[in-house]
Amino acid sequence: MGLRDVLLLAMSNLRRTRSRVLLTALGVLIGTASLVVLVSLGAGLQRLSTEFTSGSPLTEIHMNPHTRYRMVQGAELDGLAAEVPPSRCGSRIEDLPVVDTAMRAEFAGLPGVSWVAVYETLLGTAEIEYGSLRGYGSIRGGSSSLLTQLGLEAAQGSLALERGTAVVGADFAASLFDPAQRRADTGSRPGAVVTSVSPPDLLGKRLLLRLTTLGSDGELIENTIRIRVVGVLAPKGWLYDQGIFLSERDVVALNTWMHGGRAGLRRDPGRQGYTGVVIKAVDLPSVVAIEEALHARGFPVYTERKQLEEWMDFFTVLQLFLGGIGAISLFVAAFGTSNTMLMAIHERTQEIGLMKAIGASNRAVRLIFLAESAGIGCLGGVGGALVGLLFSLLLSLGGSIQIAGLPAAGVYTPPWLLGFAVLFAGVVGVISGTYPAHRAAKLVPIVALKCE
Repeated sequence: MGLRDVLLLAMSNLRRTRSRVLLTALGVLIGTASLVVLVSLGAGLQRLSTEFTSGSPLTEIHMNPHTRYRMVQGAELDGLAAEVPPSRCGSRIEDLPVVDTAMRAEFAGLPGVSWVAVYETLLGTAEIEYGSLRGYGSIRGGSSSLLTQLGLEAAQGSLALERGTAVVGADFAASLFDPAQRRADTGSRPGAVVTSVSPPDLLGKRLLLRLTTLGSDGELIENTIRIRVVGVLAPKGWLYDQGIFLSERDVVALNTWMHGGRAGLRRDPGRQGYTGVVIKAVDLPSVVAIEEALHARGFPVYTERKQLEEWMDFFTVLQLFLGGIGAISLFVAAFGTSNTMLMAIHERTQEIGLMKAIGASNRAVRLIFLAESAGIGCLGGVGGALVGLLFSLLLSLGGSIQIAGLPAAGVYTPPWLLGFAVLFAGVVGVISGTYPAHRAAKLVPIVALKCE
């Protein structure tokens, strides 16, 4: 008996008991559909997480290293304290490494480094005003060449940074709010929704930066400066979209005012250390070597490449966990398949005895029952894959999955999943039919023919 004869006979036997086969396949269908939906959910969450990137390439390493500032009388003043208390790890703050001019040059000489860029971050908080609107955002000082190096592009205006000018992120205008409207909308109700304000067009407009710091006598001192928006960045990522770029000289002057300018001290990033450093690697394999070199010099580094790897590891485990839950329901359906095949043996005992009496081998009988159980598994697997895909599409279109309270279509079905689900269901069918097939193959023809 050839393989073709075995398959034809198996299909004929399945057609004879359509109702029983369909009910058994329905259990496999439910298990396969749950497997597809749960794994699609994990894959969707993984895919969604990669969209919330900072906007920097994986070959860029961003650092915010230590700068030599000390606390004196409630204000950060540089060079006024003779002794610095040790930190918890036993090292003095003075001993922590900084990225000064010499260290920057050392970074540029590391193998695999394409370029090193530095910028000045505002060492404090500034409230930003535009008419009745208020807002906050990270303020960095740099040059037009820095913005070009970082791959930033202007959606409006230009990137030409000069004294008194600013380039704002793509979402900065949308982050502005009206304090009076917020108070009217929220009142005393916890968790009330604030009515959104239509984002203004800031290009060419002037913003007020209101800064406060503590004086040597402990009193608050306020400083207000005006800046003109000359450009709005194209969307890039959360690292840039809600921030503001000023000229480096402006931010250095603001840091000098906030941290010791009244005591005759001046902020010198080249000596005290830059607050923002970007290292560009020539390729992705070089990033790991550069990270190790930075760690060896005492700089803590947490790159987007490392973060993405951690996310991938987490979501891989999550997919395996969700897939395991779906596989459990599929294995439960396997017991139904095994029971159906045992009942088939009981009903067809004489038929099996007749087949063996006219020359069918034990191998042929075993293959017939394995083919029948595999057919039930594949039938339920195909139906389950289609139902799971349909259900996943409905979830994705409905956007019913929420990430951090934000609605998102967090369901994605990888193309390989459907084929894997059908194959897995077929394998489960074969496994569930192994014992019944072995039992059928071991029947003695004479005993089988006498069975009533």
